[in-house]
Amino acid sequence: MTPIESSIQEHVNRLLHDLDFPKFYKSYEWKGDTWKKGFPDLFCLEQEISHAAQQHSLGLCHLLEIAKWGKHPNPKKISWPGPNKLTLYINDLPASWLKAEPEKAISLIKGQIHGFGPTYASKLLHFAFPQIFGAIDTRLVRVFGKGDLDAQRYPLLNLSVKWSGERWAILSSQPGWAEEYGKWVGILNYIADSLNKDGKPCPHPQKYVQSGLRKKGIWLPADVETALFSYASQVISGKKD
Repeated sequence: MTPIESSIQEHVNRLLHDLDFPKFYKSYEWKGDTWKKGFPDLFCLEQEISHAAQQHSLGLCHLLEIAKWGKHPNPKKISWPGPNKLTLYINDLPASWLKAEPEKAISLIKGQIHGFGPTYASKLLHFAFPQIFGAIDTRLVRVFGKGDLDAQRYPLLNLSVKWSGERWAILSSQPGWAEEYGKWVGILNYIADSLNKDGKPCPHPQKYVQSGLRKKGIWLPADVETALFSYASQVISGKKD
């Protein structure tokens, strides 16, 4: 994984100072999925998809579950001709190159899966490897990247969103898309490491710990992304200045 540039690290450190990550993690909500309920949708998707990745049995059915959860605009266009060509776990552990080259991981998935744009390819990595990856979507890019001046807060990514007439979109055709996703993964890992070193525990719902998906209080990059999605959602909705 490429180290974070010093100029970006300054903004990340400011983010760490400004945001109450446990609070934003607990305030995450998507389609009625809340911390008080134990994040049932997030939990089930991660449990099922990480297990399938470990057993080398990821397939179209898992993509369609992610698509339904994420409100994919056209799931009928999704196809995956050769899912077994991806070897993502080796000896029950994530392949070492995944963390070393996150941009390669997103490019491979994007190249193999039809109808899965940048957002959904990253969601698959989030659920399959929460200990390494987090997703990137239009809300996060609007706040931490470019394209929406009203929502932009922390200039972490040289990545843009565009309004397509009905919704915001991240175009994979923009220069450096995969590299910027790799930078995002590095930022999520850096924040997770910092929170763990500073002794600011992640308030996981109990079943995450009981099931073995998490160690008590230990932030994973996917948890950091969950908190940042919550923050970005509040910025966009006008709840957070």
